Amino acid sequence: MGARDDGTAEEIPGILHLDMDAFFASIEVRDDPSLRGLPVVVGGAGARGVVAAASYPARSRGIRSAMPMASARRLAPDLVIVPPRIDHYRTVSRQVMGILGDVVADIEQISVDEAFLDVRGARRLFGEPEQIADLLRRRIREELGLPSSVGGSVSRAVAKIASARAKPDGMLIVPAARTAEFLAPLPVGAISGIGPKAQASLERLGVRTIGQLREIPPATLARALGPRAREVARLADGSDRTGLGRRVKDRSLGTERTWDEDLTDHEEVRRRITVMADDVASQLRRAGFVGRTVVLKLRAPDGTTITRSSTLDQPTASGERLRELVVALWERERPSMPRVRLAGVRATHLEPSAGIAVQSELTARSAGWSDLEAAMDRARDRFGSSSLGRGSTLAPGRPAPRGDSAVDGPADGPVDRAVDGPVDTPADARADPSAEASDGPRGPGADGLFPAGWGMPHGDSSHISG
Repeated sequence: MGARDDGTAEEIPGILHLDMDAFFASIEVRDDPSLRGLPVVVGGAGARGVVAAASYPARSRGIRSAMPMASARRLAPDLVIVPPRIDHYRTVSRQVMGILGDVVADIEQISVDEAFLDVRGARRLFGEPEQIADLLRRRIREELGLPSSVGGSVSRAVAKIASARAKPDGMLIVPAARTAEFLAPLPVGAISGIGPKAQASLERLGVRTIGQLREIPPATLARALGPRAREVARLADGSDRTGLGRRVKDRSLGTERTWDEDLTDHEEVRRRITVMADDVASQLRRAGFVGRTVVLKLRAPDGTTITRSSTLDQPTASGERLRELVVALWERERPSMPRVRLAGVRATHLEPSAGIAVQSELTARSAGWSDLEAAMDRARDRFGSSSLGRGSTLAPGRPAPRGDSAVDGPADGPVDRAVDGPVDTPADARADPSAEASDGPRGPGADGLFPAGWGMPHGDSSHISG
């Protein structure tokens, strides 16, 4: 804590969000300098290829992550497509996190290319948050040859928004006393968790900016946003003080598939997603986690993507429970999704399974399924992930093809065809539009403390990472 002119204690904006800029693409450009200045994307070059990451020259042409590669080629005929090197990206990610760990002890890695840091304990050795942020960015640039952006605040949510405003290759620290002022002109979609549906609900109320959101009566906000209303209100008025979360290395576990031929049989989609649910449950058990939220992702041939989730009272790693949830989500959405190009299942809000009554919600019948799932895990360990599956996941009269048993296999497996893109998706490759990178003008003061008297243009960007 410092001291203000009035003698009261001043909060230190000690939560930093460090996000690598166009991580995968930046690595490829670093490793091959001849690519510098060219529109480079990482992803699959096939007919169903998807852009996993785009360099800033590519973004200037309108190319975005999660875009079909065919669309990207139309925007940039001279597009350079580089196949993903997953193991290499993971190695570089470990190097980045190693640099962070040299300086800061309290780190929460949330993806392959971003992390939150609580730097308050490092001030005695390394100075104020802006000095620590500058040190980290310089070391990453000098030792790894890669650009990064850092945002800082008294809360993780605002730190993440600030890092997006600093991009590319910038730094933005928001003083505690000016948090509400910083947020006021930003679009409501800048708040993580307010997706297109919630944003549309707010716009119907005439609310487009975070400042306008602060004026809504609590009851009206609750009707528009449901259970998240109180949390969003705290974020909007600058009173949120959420720090680092539990240190779970992988914040989610999941799998997804893109198919060469679109699926038009709703029962076939149901079978595929139940296989994925089994796979995710197995991943959870192997990793020693349980998940509280299950997410179903569906993409149509035209690129329209639907993401729906269901949250449990008790976290689980039960395949039976995950299957029930994803099937229920699919049944609600299938009328609006006659053709499916991609499907994915993911478990989020992970907790270590030790000490948690994972089976507390299960019946005696379900306990039998738990024993069966444990036996299936052992068989997969011995014979491979595609060695067996449930008969209910096969179409009537359809045998399990060689190399494509009833179990589709993990996200990096050979079955069907894994999505043309990396398994560990970086922040700039997420399909959620609210997580796309901002290519618009950087906010004033993007290389230091936000200065007095700034003006943030309305609607500059609702995107908060990349």
